[in-house]
Amino acid sequence: MRNSVRILAVVILLFVFGLSGCASGKWNRYELYMGQSYQDGQRLVSGEQFQDFLHKQVTPKFSDGYTVLDAQGFWGGKKGLTYSERSKVLMIVSPAKDAGQRVDEIAKAYKDEFKQDSVLKIVSPVEVGFN
Repeated sequence: MRNSVRILAVVILLFVFGLSGCASGKWNRYELYMGQSYQDGQRLVSGEQFQDFLHKQVTPKFSDGYTVLDAQGFWGGKKGLTYSERSKVLMIVSPAKDAGQRVDEIAKAYKDEFKQDSVLKIVSPVEVGFN
């Protein structure tokens, strides 16, 4: 009887750990495209300002890591004109269920601090492996 209880306990533990392993396999990649020009078009977000923003807003929310890329965004405007703006792409890959909420908080903080019209957010499910 004792062996049956032990075997049942081991089976239950393996099942529970198996389920938790499945849940951790679901990762998302979050990308925020953040323009570097203020709305007035006369000023740019400096490298120091952006680093300070990362230190205050991003690192505390994603201390496991993130990536920042330099980019140049283009979009169509009125009268067929094409506009361009220097930008930063913040990329975060996370299995956390609340990661989307934290990314939204970062986007809002960026819009507010640097007077942006918008911050583009892309969310993609990804397979992750560390080799």
